[in-house]
Amino acid sequence: RFKPHTAPSATIIIQNPLALIRKMNKKEQFIFYASPEKWFHSALELHGSIEELYIKRNDLLYRKLHYYHDENDVTISGHSKATYLLMSYTLENLLKGIAVLFNPSLVNKGKIDSQIKTHDLNCLCKLNGFEINKDQEEFQSLLSDQCVSNARYPVGLNEYSSLKDPRFEEQDYLLFQSLFEKYKNHLAKKFNELGWNSGFKNPKLNTNPGDWNYEEK
Repeated sequence: RFKPHTAPSATIIIQNPLALIRKMNKKEQFIFYASPEKWFHSALELHGSIEELYIKRNDLLYRKLHYYHDENDVTISGHSKATYLLMSYTLENLLKGIAVLFNPSLVNKGKIDSQIKTHDLNCLCKLNGFEINKDQEEFQSLLSDQCVSNARYPVGLNEYSSLKDPRFEEQDYLLFQSLFEKYKNHLAKKFNELGWNSGFKNPKLNTNPGDWNYEEK
């Protein structure tokens, strides 16, 4: 039986960001919050919420009432939409953080570059040179589709979008965990080894190799 682990913490001392950015201009502030570290922490925070939903999954039910088309009322998992939406954005944050780590020009112009301005996880995966198996690729395709349609809205953007609401599957959670660990470990390892040069001289926007470290507890 798969048992979820509690959300890990990072051995990082985070200074008060307001004190750090007080003398920065708008572009520098944007770059500060678009650093690999920020994408990493955003992913961890989202992942912690997924873990909590998973633990409570059997207690979260939603009764779907139908008043038209002679459809029957059904009781469904009440966390499916939130879980799939959060899974998609968690992986997206990690993949974008990796892309930014190796190519700071994706954010150092004061905006997010079009190369990563997408929710397509397989596209971001290929951009970073990852090789994944068929099951993982199909799962990421599902997440990418759901995050802009039924996991967020009652319908997609047009008639060709999926009309099927997400239904939580245990296997999907296992696939998510494997991808999460893969991307998370890669970003943590490479960020520690390489540091990050934002392209700006401000030392608050750069990280020297070895100065950043992440350790699960």
